Amino acid sequence: MLVPQGYYLMPPSLPPWANPRTIEYQEGDPIPRGYALKTRADRTLAGAGLVTFGVSYALSFTVAGIATLAEEDFDEFGPLFIPFVGPMIATTTLDDVEGAGLFWLTMDSVTQIGGLLLYVAGLAHEEVYLQRQFKVPPRGTEDGAASRWPTVSIGASSAELRWRF
Repeated sequence: MLVPQGYYLMPPSLPPWANPRTIEYQEGDPIPRGYALKTRADRTLAGAGLVTFGVSYALSFTVAGIATLAEEDFDEFGPLFIPFVGPMIATTTLDDVEGAGLFWLTMDSVTQIGGLLLYVAGLAHEEVYLQRQFKVPPRGTEDGAASRWPTVSIGASSAELRWRF
């Protein structure tokens, strides 16, 4: 097809299912038609905080559970069930905590508090993105198109089964 000089052909528009649901947005970027600017909590920071806290607290909880079941002495290891400050309280309740034991209890407490701070930072920091504003029908639902499932119609004196390939 010949195009007169100075003109150009418009690129074909994408089908609706090819438009992504969300697009990363950098300040100053143009906003495409059909998209709107949205904000949400930073999921990466919040997830990192939950994982950091969860792993360190699970370790502390497991040690406390095993120790209290084995010795049946809740007074010494019981504070490890408390999140964030439990390991620091346990340094005073456990007998003969020195050297490596004191170091690991302190690191456990610091890691739990660090996980909490990461989670709060993730909730406080807003991530800006573009969200699609139009609904996209599933593939194969247009008239005359193939469908994955048959259509069943049952009437008073008849039944029908249709399946388009």
